[in-house]
Formats: sequence, C-alpha cells, structure tokens
Amino acid sequence: MKKNPISVTEAKVDYENYFSMEQLSNDAKSRIHSVDILAVPANHGQNEYYFGQETIDFIKFCRQTDPEHSYDILADEIKVLSLHSFDIWMPILKIASYVLLPFAINMVSNYIWEKCKGREKEEAKVDVTFLVENEGIKKLVHYNGDAKTFKETFEKIDLSKL
Repeated sequence: MKKNPISVTEAKVDYENYFSMEQLSNDAKSRIHSVDILAVPANHGQNEYYFGQETIDFIKFCRQTDPEHSYDILADEIKVLSLHSFDIWMPILKIASYVLLPFAINMVSNYIWEKCKGREKEEAKVDVTFLVENEGIKKLVHYNGDAKTFKETFEKIDLSKL
C-alpha cells in the first residue's frame, strides 16, 4: 500500500530560542503577526535554524503573482539549507489565518508547476510544511511526496477536518 504523503500533527511552536539565537530585529519579529504567508526556518539540530532552498524564489514568485496578500521571511539574514537535486525543498509556511490554507496550497502548487516546466520527465519530490492555527490549536500539515501529484493529493482531502 502506498504511503500517504500528507501528515498532520499538533504543533508546539516557540520562536523565542530562534529570536535569541539569531538576534532578530523587532521588525523581523513583528512579521509573525502581520504577514499572510510567512516563511519560517526549520530547526536542524541544537540551535541550528535553516530555511528550505526554495525560500527566496518562492517568496519572489508569490509577490510577483499575487499582490493581494503579504509574503515575507522571518529573518534579517537568511541561512538556506541547500540540497543539490531537482527536489523542491520549500520553507515552513506559517499561514496567518486558517481560511488562507487552501490559497497557500494553491500558491505552492502553482510554484511547483512553474519550477517543473520543461523538466516534466524528471522525477521530483516536494517537501513543504504549512503551520496553521484553527480554534486555538496549531497544526503542522506536512507534504513529502511526488511533485506531479501535489495538487491532486490535496484536492482529495477535506481541509476543514484537519
């Protein structure tokens, strides 16, 4: 039986360690509450925080294709974890409002489609995590699977039941 590429877990999110380790400016810290879709770093070991390699390109793509929403990165200077493959390593995306989750998934789907143009025959995996809050409960919706089936995989689930 094929493994489900989507997992949903309850999230315990605390940015204080990241804030102190990176000595973030107040401007950067304020983005947590003022941006619709915010790229946040993943913790890679003790006090090591990195963004997925697609972070900058994805945020640029979003700003160019959708001026209606705000997009930013939770950092003054970003450290990117680069992996040398065609796989698409997205940042963790903190979604300001639960109702924006379908929109954020669609933006990622559009980005994947653009990224794969001209390389349709190549195998590519996507790794992306959405951080959402609904009724006071924070959840991580993680996708780790085939780039070609990203959109249809999310279309098969009822996001309101996450």
